[in-house]
Amino acid sequence: MGIVVCVCMILILLMSIRTPLKRKLDPHKTELAVITLLAGLWNTGWYGFQNLGDYWGNAAFISGLLMMLTSLPLLENHRMLMTLSKHYKKLPPLFNRIALCALCVCAALYAYALILMQFD
Repeated sequence: MGIVVCVCMILILLMSIRTPLKRKLDPHKTELAVITLLAGLWNTGWYGFQNLGDYWGNAAFISGLLMMLTSLPLLENHRMLMTLSKHYKKLPPLFNRIALCALCVCAALYAYALILMQFD
């Protein structure tokens, strides 16, 4: 499941910043944002809460929260989650940038750990 979570973190980053891939992902932005929101919810609610105090449990909890926070601005057109997105937009823009930077660090940590596990 670490690979899926890492891919979801990278997808959020690609959809949140200006990249050539963003144009290709835009037609599917809402669907991908819902998937990444659910992956963040699973990461926090299932693995993170069950393993709090453990290194990977803490990492799952923090990265899951960041995934949920950073996927909210991508859901501005989703009917069910518009109210959450509106409340998130009231936060200062710097908050989203800091959350995206922290998510980038988490994605790098996950990717590095997954690569190291392949060599074990």
